Amino acid sequence: MPVPLPHRLNPGRIAALRRSGILDEPGGVQYAHLVELVRMMLGVPVAIVSIVDEHRQVFAGHSGLPEPWSSRGETPITHSFCQHVVDRGAVLSVNDAYAEPLVRDNLAIPDLGVVAYLGVPIRLPDGELIGALAAINTRPHAWTVHDQRFLESVAVIVDKEIRVGASERRYRTLFAQMREGFYVGDVVRDGNGTVVDFLFDEANPSFNHLTGLGPVEVNGALLSHMAPGACAELLPVFANIVDKQVPGVHVARSTLLAGRWFETRMTPLGPDRMIGFVSDVTERRTREELQEVLKHEMSHRLKNTLMMVQALATQTLRAVPERAPVEALEERITALSSAHDILFDKNWEGASVEAISRAALGRLCIDSRIDFRGPPVEIGPKATLSLSLLLHELATNALKYGALSNAQGRVELGWAQEGGDFLMTWREVDGPAVMLPSRKGFGSKLIAMGLGSGSVKTEYLAEGLLLQLSAPVSHLQQA
Repeated sequence: MPVPLPHRLNPGRIAALRRSGILDEPGGVQYAHLVELVRMMLGVPVAIVSIVDEHRQVFAGHSGLPEPWSSRGETPITHSFCQHVVDRGAVLSVNDAYAEPLVRDNLAIPDLGVVAYLGVPIRLPDGELIGALAAINTRPHAWTVHDQRFLESVAVIVDKEIRVGASERRYRTLFAQMREGFYVGDVVRDGNGTVVDFLFDEANPSFNHLTGLGPVEVNGALLSHMAPGACAELLPVFANIVDKQVPGVHVARSTLLAGRWFETRMTPLGPDRMIGFVSDVTERRTREELQEVLKHEMSHRLKNTLMMVQALATQTLRAVPERAPVEALEERITALSSAHDILFDKNWEGASVEAISRAALGRLCIDSRIDFRGPPVEIGPKATLSLSLLLHELATNALKYGALSNAQGRVELGWAQEGGDFLMTWREVDGPAVMLPSRKGFGSKLIAMGLGSGSVKTEYLAEGLLLQLSAPVSHLQQA
């Protein structure tokens, strides 16, 4: 029959212990006051928080240990009474080690002077037993029920410290490994309350790498000492974040890494404290700059194409005696060119109704006689072209026959979004007497088409032309 492994050698326990990271932080100050408390209350020369793995015990906290063990912060497993607390999963009380078969051959007796020992289990947040909180005497000592209860009550606090430490290590590991730079710190103010510097409390390795600071120690350093050239640009940004208590984003070139672009997302943590996450956005900026160049090149080429179309139309229609249709065609091509300019400014993703309206009517130098009224509404590229042509035709007719053909007339252009519908109204006032057109040309047909969907209603009222159109918003926002 196989002999079961001691609990301290259980692979699951060892794996949990390794993941916790507690072995990497021996002599933690968070346990110093607890081991001192144990020494004082139980009247013993030594108290320890001991973490046990396969081959050693590591002192997460200790007080009163003799040298060289105090400096080493650990012992081989041959010098450990705490291993038995782990194997038993229960309290170990030894009044006289020389008389106790379990430990009388343990090297902790001659090398550390352990004669009397009282140890209680300590655990990880998941309940895995990892070591012991122990009181040690260098001579025989009879432990009482009160001693054990006191030690168990302190062990509860140790468990809580372990839980807090595990959580902190987890987040520290996350911040250390993340590709984004991270920092947290406080603004420094002068006697007048003006922000004059920034004190870094903590930063992760990526912050040093991304910003070009290299091995410079950031924690506890001032911005003016690390990167004095950045103060003029960054301190007003930091001041705005902490004074207004609102998050912010700052994009700029690095003062240390010429040509590299960085984006910093900052969040206030209090009146003078803030946190920042830094990302290298050089590739994104390069793509954006390239897209900008391509956008202008495409815009230039499209303008040239439309100008060529216009020139071809002019040459082809030169012999046509009636010039009005030829001029109307040229104006419509120009209106299309204006609409394309707006779309290129928005990366061909659409545009706002107000921007489209002002561009289409401003080109005819009549926008000062238009009352624009409407909320922000975005429409897609196809609807942008349709709306530009529609407004061009309405404005052209108003200049020839309607409210804009005299010095007093005006146009009220309003739009709204009601539910799933887009509504627009073109109302002419104070123009000449309105007459129903005797015939309908191509321009009238363009107006009647509206925005390609929905409905168009035209009324020739005594006070001026009234046009009302509607269309589903979903249709207008399609690419």
